[in-house]
Amino acid sequence: MPKPTPIFINARFLTEPLTGIQRWGRETLTALDQLIEDGVIDGDKYSFTLLSPVAPENMPSYRHLPLKIKGLLRSHFWEQFELPFIARGLLLNFKTTAPMFKHNKSMLIHDLQPFARPGTHSFIFNALYKLIVPIAARNAKVVTCLSNNTAAEVAKYLKIDTEDCIITGCGHEHILSIVPDDSVLSDNNLESNTYLLAVSSLNPNKNFSAILRAIKLSGVKNKLVIAGGANPKIFRGSGIAELPPNVIYVGRVSDEQLRSLYENALGFVYPSFYEGWGLPPGEAMLLNCPVIASNTTSLTQVCGDAVLYCDPADDNSIAEQIRRLCEDDALRAQLIEDGFKQSQKFTWRQVALNVWRSIEKARRE
Repeated sequence: MPKPTPIFINARFLTEPLTGIQRWGRETLTALDQLIEDGVIDGDKYSFTLLSPVAPENMPSYRHLPLKIKGLLRSHFWEQFELPFIARGLLLNFKTTAPMFKHNKSMLIHDLQPFARPGTHSFIFNALYKLIVPIAARNAKVVTCLSNNTAAEVAKYLKIDTEDCIITGCGHEHILSIVPDDSVLSDNNLESNTYLLAVSSLNPNKNFSAILRAIKLSGVKNKLVIAGGANPKIFRGSGIAELPPNVIYVGRVSDEQLRSLYENALGFVYPSFYEGWGLPPGEAMLLNCPVIASNTTSLTQVCGDAVLYCDPADDNSIAEQIRRLCEDDALRAQLIEDGFKQSQKFTWRQVALNVWRSIEKARRE
């Protein structure tokens, strides 16, 4: 029997805190592992190996994706100077960075925020990404993009034809495997269908101070629950001295608590200026939580015709959609039905199949 074709996966993301990028990588690996188990990918013809500079603290269990720890360096230094020599074969990269001068690779670009909205990151962060990403992308056999919007930005900023990119998309069904923890409701005196939900972040791109202004403009009496790791003081830069009485900041929550907040919310408000995909609106829709989202970047692909769209730069636009969502029961019921159908269009299995397409394309190049 011929020796299996080796395929390596840059698994440095497994050692990092869980955000949207790491969620994408972990769920895609799980789905790839299942494709091999199901025989969709021939496990006798191809061998997959995860490569990391250190052992992840919470390493998932895979049946067909063994982990190899190798290298003396860490972070970008490991990725740029050691990984190209460790991966002696096709290398898949699941983050926006990748070894610049390795040609036998597939490179995933989540978004190009340092190019499109440089003010949301530090000078050093922007400089590093603007150095690595263009060179790595031009030297890749295939570039994959999370969304149609990212592919358009790849064409604009990196001068790579959109038709040469493979769109992977994102899944949402991981949220269904999480057991809800309703303690976050009782601890904060929250009743079902009485509050709006926003998931906060330190990144000003998320535009959460606009929600506070819009809630006041809307005149609705419903509570606003803000979940996330950000300190409420970040909103004071918008002239807000303190959180209004109807705003509850619950802090960082577990996945289990987040599911409970989604499922019991009157609606989810997401006026982000920029997204490579937008996991939270997809998760909310799948859990029958109606959504207000920005009419920008990738969010129209994620949400389709199943949400209320707002202009993130216009507080009155956000306020009007909040008022409609809170006051129109029939509209809310329709959004719940349409949102559930829309979110079901995107699955991690389909993401893994798209990644497999990129592997096949890279092998043909």
